[in-house]
Amino acid sequence: MDQAAAIKALIQLGQLPTADKVRELTSGLQHEEPELLGLKTSESRIKIENKNSSVEVLQHFEWKPKKVTIQDFTSYFRKRYEYMKNLLMSRAETENATSISKLSSMVGKTTIVAMISDIRKLPTGTVKLALEDLSGTTNAIISVKNPELAKKIPFLAPDEVLAFKGSIGKGIFFVDDIIWPDIPIKQRQNCPEEVYAAFTGDIHSGSNMFLPKEFEKFIQWLKGDYGDEKMKNIAKKTKYIFVLGDLIDGVGIYPEQEKELHIKDAAGQYDLLAKYFSEIPDDKHIIIIPGNHDALRLCEPQPTIPKDLAAPLYKLPNVINVSNPAMLKLHKQDDYPGFDVLMYHGYSFDHFVDTVEALRLAGGYDAPDKIWEFLLKRRHLAPTYGATLALPMDPDPLTIRQVPDLVASGHIHKAGFGNYKNVLSVSCSCWQSRTNFQVRVGHKPEPAIIPIYGLHDGKAMMMEFM
Repeated sequence: MDQAAAIKALIQLGQLPTADKVRELTSGLQHEEPELLGLKTSESRIKIENKNSSVEVLQHFEWKPKKVTIQDFTSYFRKRYEYMKNLLMSRAETENATSISKLSSMVGKTTIVAMISDIRKLPTGTVKLALEDLSGTTNAIISVKNPELAKKIPFLAPDEVLAFKGSIGKGIFFVDDIIWPDIPIKQRQNCPEEVYAAFTGDIHSGSNMFLPKEFEKFIQWLKGDYGDEKMKNIAKKTKYIFVLGDLIDGVGIYPEQEKELHIKDAAGQYDLLAKYFSEIPDDKHIIIIPGNHDALRLCEPQPTIPKDLAAPLYKLPNVINVSNPAMLKLHKQDDYPGFDVLMYHGYSFDHFVDTVEALRLAGGYDAPDKIWEFLLKRRHLAPTYGATLALPMDPDPLTIRQVPDLVASGHIHKAGFGNYKNVLSVSCSCWQSRTNFQVRVGHKPEPAIIPIYGLHDGKAMMMEFM
C-alpha cells in the first residue's frame, strides 16, 4: 500500500492519518487489503522508579495491525459471556445453574446465566426480556408485583450478562431474582509513608474557554509556591498526577468549534500544554491517558497520544503516556504491595446517563459515583455494545478483570468521590468554562477543582483553584 492509499484508508475508517499510522500501513502491509488498526494488550509490564516513588503499568494497549471480521464480533461476545458466566458461577446463589436449551424439560425453580438482547416495558409495568446464552434464546418476564425485584428493573441494560433465578412456564422464564457479576469487597492497605495522588483532566488546551490563570495556580501549587502551609506540604508529598484525557480541545469535535478555539491546530494545543507541564517538578509522575477531544481515534481502547503531534510531552522526563483505559500500580515497596488505579476517560458515561433510568434518577452527571458503581457491578466499562465506539478485541480491554483500589475518570467535568465495596471512585473536574455546546445540551461543568487522595491514610479531599 502506498502513502496516498494509506491516508485514504485511514480517513475512510474515521482515523486521523498521522505519520505513525501511515508508516505502519505502508511498511509491512504493502500487499494486504486495507485493515483496521487493532490493539493488543501490552505483553510486558513497564516499571518506572524515581525519587522514592514508582509507577508500574500493569495494563495498557498498543497498536497492532488486525483485520476485523464478523467472526471477531461473534468471538468477542462469546468470550465476554463466558468470562462473566464464570464470575457468576463462582457464587453460591448460582449453584446448579442450567442452560437455556434445557429449560423446556425442567419443572420448578432454576437459574440461568444469560445476556440481555432486548428490554421491553409493557403497559402494565411488567418488563419482558429477550435472553440468550450459548445454547439458545428465551423470553423472560419480570413482574412489578415483587417490590424487591422491581427495584432492579431500572438498572438493566442491553448486552449485560446476569444470573436470573426463577422458573419456566408456557415457554417463558419468570424471574424471581437478578444477580450481577459484581466485585468483591476490596481490601486496601495504607502506604507506610505520607504520599498523595492528584487527579485532573479535561484541560482543553487551545480553547478560548481554557482557564489559564486557574491552571497556573494549580501548577504553582505543585511547585510549592501557592497556598497555605498545609497545601504546600501536600504539594511537596504529591508524587502522582493522573491526567484523565481531553488534554486539548482538539479540532472539529463539535459543530462550530473553530469559533471557540484560541489555537486552531492540535500540535499547537499540545505544545501549549507541554509548556505548563514542564514546570511541574520532575519528582512527580504525570500519568496521561487520552480522551475523545485528543488527536486520535475515538474507538476504545484508545492508544497513547500520538508522538508526532505531542512530541514536547514525550520529551518531559516525568511524563508517562498510556492508553485509555489503563491499569497502574503506585508506590510498591518491600513493606507495601502498592496501590492499583484504573484510569478511564469516561466516554461511555454519556450513554448510560441517557439510557439507564436509575442513573438519571440518582442524579445523572451530578452523581459520577453512581455511574462507577453501575460499571463496577457489571465488571465492564461499557457493558452495552455501542455505549462507546469499540472494536471486538481479545481479550476484551473494557472488562474489569482485576479489581483496583481506585477508579478514576474525567469527561463529565464534575469533581467527585465515591466508594463502592471499598473501591474508591474519583471523577475529575476540568480547566474550561462553560462552552456554547454545553449550554445547548444543559451541561454545567465545575472547573478548577482537584481531587487529592492520601495513599497513607485513605482520605480524600478537594482543592479549589478558582
